Amino acid sequence: MSSMLPFPSPQQAPNVIATIGEFFDAGGLLMWPILLCSVVVVGLALERYLSLRRARVVPRVVLDAAQQVVEGRADVIEAGILAASAPAARVLAAGLRRRGCLLADVEKAMEDRLHEEARLLRGNSKGIVLVATIAPLLGLLGTVLGIADAFAAVEQTGLGKSESSEALAAGIKVALYTTIFGLFVAIPATLVAAHLQARARRLAAAIAQAVQPTVVALAALPPSARLPREHDEPAADPKEHHAA
Repeated sequence: MSSMLPFPSPQQAPNVIATIGEFFDAGGLLMWPILLCSVVVVGLALERYLSLRRARVVPRVVLDAAQQVVEGRADVIEAGILAASAPAARVLAAGLRRRGCLLADVEKAMEDRLHEEARLLRGNSKGIVLVATIAPLLGLLGTVLGIADAFAAVEQTGLGKSESSEALAAGIKVALYTTIFGLFVAIPATLVAAHLQARARRLAAAIAQAVQPTVVALAALPPSARLPREHDEPAADPKEHHAA
């Protein structure tokens, strides 16, 4: 005699997809905005994870360029860094545009650009935080509306009957579906946003560490004739002086 237990028949096995569909349908119309919130979170998170890659933010070419600047060969990498789109390259380019200026001017130009790049790195993380705040509020709104409908139905039939009590309990249970779904979206979204913000801070620190050695070297270099300095005014036309 076999000791193995019989497998459940297909009819006995729970249909997960049908259960999820019933859960979604029972929650009402506000389940759709919460579902949209989940889609937005996934899209923003994917965009941020693709953007916050170290190889993209602080590529090896920028580290090599910073070393060239420290060694006094800024002219070799100047054109390439100015054309590069990596965040670390833009910070170094801000320093290149102020080369030959006072040390404080070079440092301030690079710090200002670094702060701007850090803000851009955080980017859509704030959008994820916003969605994580809205999703449970939508769920709570759905629950409140569902409970109100349940009490309204009981009011029509009277609370003394057992059927009314069962209907009230069932109505409240269904009303809680939107809150469950809202929290199901908000909790992972909050964790993802915190992780992305921490990654953005680490990358901003990596940019600062990569370009910091170049500040003194850029201030010691002669100004580049090919680069217009930021905030410099264009030279006056000699013809204007003659006309005056």
